[in-house]
Amino acid sequence: MDIVASSVTARLAESFSHGAEPRAPRGPSRGPNAPLRARGARIVARLHLATQMRSRKTALLVALIWGLTGGSPALGQDQAYPIFTADQLDATMKTLGPNLAGVRAAVREADYATAKERGIRSREQLATTVTFWRDQERDDAVAMLRAVTDRLDALDGALSTSAVDASTVERVLTEIQGGCQACHAVYREQGPGTTDYRLKRSELR
Repeated sequence: MDIVASSVTARLAESFSHGAEPRAPRGPSRGPNAPLRARGARIVARLHLATQMRSRKTALLVALIWGLTGGSPALGQDQAYPIFTADQLDATMKTLGPNLAGVRAAVREADYATAKERGIRSREQLATTVTFWRDQERDDAVAMLRAVTDRLDALDGALSTSAVDASTVERVLTEIQGGCQACHAVYREQGPGTTDYRLKRSELR
């Protein structure tokens, strides 16, 4: 075991000295989306690791632990990919709507700091739903989601200038609203006898 650990340590140290990053362990394949899920998990793990590292010494230590334990089949089987359910999607949409309404209200009052904060939160909420649409294999929904998150990024940029152009902000907000409505037209429906909207289950697999 000591010989294996020393060998892994040497290889990792050499990789970091050349600016390379360790590869995430390959877990067992499960289902048709397993390669995409595994790749996404590795990317997220690397990004998270990069933001937390304060020195190469810390990075090497974490990578060493990863390298020594990640190859274990038992450990790989215990790591389940996070599931985003239809109920979670509905809950997210019910909080996202008021958040976007709050962006508009703040813009009307020229409270651009609050509008920017709510816009960032809205983007975070919307971005998490991509997991659901990928699991459902709805490429059109993924494309619409990305279009709206792109417009939310544009909104953040417009609200980040020293002199905010109100007309630009209003235009981007209109584009965001249009993108949301396009998705809702396909995947959301009004509940019977209510004014609330819900996920259209008939469009799901």
